[in-house]
Amino acid sequence: MRLIASLSLIFGMTSIAIPQSSASDYVEQSRGLGGGVLLASASYEPDSFDIHKEYAGNLLWQGRLVFDNLVYLDAAGAATPWLATSWKVSPDGRVYTFFLRRDVTFSDGARFDAEAVRVNFERIKKLGGQSRISAAYLSPYVEGVAVDAYTFEARLNAPYPAFLSFLAQAWLGFISPRQIIDNPDSIREHPIGTGPFVLTSYTPNKRAVLIRRADYAWAPDYIQHKGPAYLDGIVIDAVSNDATRTADLQTGAHQLTFEASLGDSPALRADPRLVFSNRVRPGSPMRSLAFNTARFPFDDVRIRRATAIAINRDEVTRQLGAGEFIPKADYLGSNTPGYVDTYSKVLAYDPSRAAGLLDEAGWTKRDADGIRIKDSRRLSAELLTTGNERTPPTSVLLIQSDLKKVGIELRLKPVKSADLSSTVRAGAYDALTGGWWSATTPDVLFLLYHSSQIARQNIFGQAIRRY
Repeated sequence: MRLIASLSLIFGMTSIAIPQSSASDYVEQSRGLGGGVLLASASYEPDSFDIHKEYAGNLLWQGRLVFDNLVYLDAAGAATPWLATSWKVSPDGRVYTFFLRRDVTFSDGARFDAEAVRVNFERIKKLGGQSRISAAYLSPYVEGVAVDAYTFEARLNAPYPAFLSFLAQAWLGFISPRQIIDNPDSIREHPIGTGPFVLTSYTPNKRAVLIRRADYAWAPDYIQHKGPAYLDGIVIDAVSNDATRTADLQTGAHQLTFEASLGDSPALRADPRLVFSNRVRPGSPMRSLAFNTARFPFDDVRIRRATAIAINRDEVTRQLGAGEFIPKADYLGSNTPGYVDTYSKVLAYDPSRAAGLLDEAGWTKRDADGIRIKDSRRLSAELLTTGNERTPPTSVLLIQSDLKKVGIELRLKPVKSADLSSTVRAGAYDALTGGWWSATTPDVLFLLYHSSQIARQNIFGQAIRRY
C-alpha cells in the first residue's frame, strides 16, 4: 500500500502550478478490495460538523463522507444525477423541478424525499448570517414546494445559471429532517446524513471517527461505483504541526495526510513509498487583500489598482510555495469551467505603474518614514488579519513590505474569526485578508463581488469589497 500526501492549497493570490486532475480521477477504474480502516491526518479538525453553519475548508471534503447532494459534477463541471435522478428548468429560469430517488434514507432511518429537501433549504435560509457559505449559494432561493413525495420544486427570485453547480457543493448536503426539527443542537457533533459513512465519534479540533454505512446504495451514477464504500472506517486526526504530520506518514502511523507541509514537499516527492498529490482548486484563488471600496483609502480606484500591482506575487509565491505554486494575476482558477485568459495579467506586478497611479491621485509627497502624504494625511490603511487558511501570515508581511516600497502603509490588526462577522456587517475595516472560494463555476464571482451579496442584517454576505 502506498501512502499519500495531499497538498490542496492556494496562497497569496496564487494558484497551484500543476495540471488539473484528469477525468479518470472521477470514476472507479476497477473493483476494489473491501475492509480496513484508513488512518488520516489533517492540519485541523473543524469546530463543528454542521455543514450548513461551518465554513472551514476541511469540511468541504470531510462533509462528502457524511452528506450527499442533489447533483454531482462530472470532470467538465456539468451537473449529473445523484439524489435527483433528473430535473427541469422553467423557461424563465426561476423554477427548478427535481425528480428524486425513491430508495434513499438517512442513517437514522428517516426517508429522503421532497419534504427533506424543503426542510433543509428552509433551515439554511432561516440561519441567515449564521450560514456563511450555504446561505450564499442559496441566495436567490425564495421557497420550495413538495409537489409530491419525490418531486421538489425550487422557486427563485431571479434566473440563476450557477444553481445546479452550487447544489453539488458539499455545503448544500442534506441533514436528516428529523434531526433538524427535533434536535438541531446535536448536528454540531453528531450530524445525520445519507452519505456512505456515519460519524460515530467527533471531538472538534481533535478527531473524527467514521464507519461505513453497509446499506449505502446511491453513489452518483457518474463515478460508476455500486454499493457501499470499500473501507470499513476512517479516522481523521487533527495534527497541527507540519513536521509531525510528515513523520507520522513516513512511519505509517497515518496512511494519508492533508495539507502536506510545503517545506517537506521535495522529500515527500522523492520517497518511493509515497504518492504526493497536488491539486488545483477551481473557482476563486486566494485573495490576499479585499478592499473596502466604501472607505478611505480604497474608495479611490487608483489607490486600489496601485496597491494590487505593487504586490510582487513572484516573490510571495517563491517564499511560500517551495516550488509548488506559481503566481496568479487574475480572479479565477484556470481549471474553472468557462475560464479564459483575457485578463490573466490584470494584477501583474508593476511598481512603476503603481507609483504613477499614486502620483496621479495626488499622493506625491512622502514623510520621513517613506509613506506618502497629502494634506497632512498619511496614505495608510489597516488590514484585519485572521491568519490560518484565509491568508498565511508570512504572505501578509511580504505584502506589507511591498506596499511600503511604493509609499503605502499597511497596518496589521489581528481579529478573532468570531468577531469578523460583526465587523464586516458594520463595514468597520479598510481591508481584509480575502480567503479562497472553491467552486466549479465562474459564477463564484457573483457571490464575491455583486452588490446583492453585501453583508447586512441576517445575511453574512461575501461581497466584502462593498461595490
